[in-house]
Amino acid sequence: MGKPIKNITIVGGGTAGWLAAAFLNRYCTAEDPRKSINITLVESPDIPIVGVGEASLPGMVVLLHQLGITESEFFESTDATFKVAAHFVNWNHDKNGNAIEYLNILNAPPILEGHALADYFVSFDPSRGDSHAGMSYVKSFSPVVPIVTGNLSPRNPEDPEFSGEIGYTYHFDATKLAAFLRNIATRRGVKHIVDNVDSVTLDERGFVASLQLREHDEHKVDFIIDCTGFRGSILQRTLGEPFESYSDYLLNDRAAVIQIPLKDPLNIPPVTRATAFSAGWNFNIPLTTRVGTGYVFSSQFISDDDAIQELLRAYDVRDGEPRIIPIRTGRVRNAWVKNCVGLGLAGGFIEPLEATAIFMTDLAVRWLRRFFPTTDFEPALISAYNRHVHRLYDEVRDLVQLHYHLNNRQDSAYWRAAREGVQLSDRLRDNLQIWRSRTPEDMDLESTFLFGAPVYALLLIAKGFYAEAHLANAPFLNRSVYDRYRQAMRTARARQLKNLVPQGEFLRNGGALLRPKTTAHVSPPFGGFAQPSTKIKLPPFPLKPTKN
Repeated sequence: MGKPIKNITIVGGGTAGWLAAAFLNRYCTAEDPRKSINITLVESPDIPIVGVGEASLPGMVVLLHQLGITESEFFESTDATFKVAAHFVNWNHDKNGNAIEYLNILNAPPILEGHALADYFVSFDPSRGDSHAGMSYVKSFSPVVPIVTGNLSPRNPEDPEFSGEIGYTYHFDATKLAAFLRNIATRRGVKHIVDNVDSVTLDERGFVASLQLREHDEHKVDFIIDCTGFRGSILQRTLGEPFESYSDYLLNDRAAVIQIPLKDPLNIPPVTRATAFSAGWNFNIPLTTRVGTGYVFSSQFISDDDAIQELLRAYDVRDGEPRIIPIRTGRVRNAWVKNCVGLGLAGGFIEPLEATAIFMTDLAVRWLRRFFPTTDFEPALISAYNRHVHRLYDEVRDLVQLHYHLNNRQDSAYWRAAREGVQLSDRLRDNLQIWRSRTPEDMDLESTFLFGAPVYALLLIAKGFYAEAHLANAPFLNRSVYDRYRQAMRTARARQLKNLVPQGEFLRNGGALLRPKTTAHVSPPFGGFAQPSTKIKLPPFPLKPTKN
């Protein structure tokens, strides 16, 4: 068996690089210093980060806790706000051509007498065929809709950190998040080299042996993590690992992005809004200091100039020039090749519709720790890691594509093509046939790393998929069970919303209300949903390295 790896080199900063550095430093530090791993991050002074991934999934809550970061310091350092849902507008139309709205939320529905809540809703709820079916379904198990319409915080001022009545995550300034993670990582022992990599030397096996740095001479490499963004400087350019495009599945290949002023600091929505435009969609991410917005579009259907004008008109912006970011959707064939792993954009990218980028990086770093090799770089470990990454990217691709495939818009060539002119994976095509007869189950899916069956069920209901459905298991459902459940939820709703205040008020004075005396236990996300518990106190940080 090979010897333990002593050094990890990360090339590239940004959120991916510094997240990896902070996490590996936290979980690859042994009590015996002789067994610890040295982590070095090499960051170019000349290459800016992309800096537009500013929304997250519930895993971010778990990550902050595990890194020993309080919500108060995170909010104050990154201009963060709460996110309780993704709010989709104009992706589908009702029979009169009016825009339909729906929410993809972060709370899981219950199981009632062995059946999914979606089964009861589709079978018995009078609103199942309405244009607002998605909102009605969310109301049936979560207080998110009044929280969204009231721009409320999911935590009341007395809640412990990382807790609340519903699952939540965050919006944040991506540039400030990278700097925040950098400060944490370097303070805890990660070595930071600011320099350009002029060349890469390979050994006789084709492994990366060293980096030639412009100002710091040669840097020896044991194990290297490529976080150089879309360039893929090490994994793709040096090691020649090919990129596998998802362009047959997803049309969008460009984004026009701009930052605009926050009009009302006391009225901050706790949602990422995704509004369909003529040839793509617009994201709106509210922070405490500004709003990040942009137009993710397909160059087959609109030019850069026209996309910019459509974006500026939507916000009545007369000053400022959106920057254009080319998007390459897909993944490298293998994320781990020889002694190099590609993370973040260097490993792949799926458009930001479900805010998956940071969570995918987080998950990939966790898997890397699980499959960490010796100097033999065991092929079985590498193969298993790559297999998980493949499944992860395909899972996200299918869920994102379903938003487009189930649109019913007839007013745009783009939306018709997104529905009819792209390829569906065999798994998704087969599942859509299965789901005509029953609601989704986890066993239908190749993986549920991010999105489980409840997420698919919510999306199908919101899109009108079950408007005329008759489920095969309907005879086994008891309507009185659903009626009693609905009454119990109406009774519970007042308690769930009690003491919640507007998010702007909660975050006022630089997050003064973010400093409760206690911290809650954080349950890991499951299947795209989070359910934090408020009952268990966390031990103080730092902790001794443990398995998790």
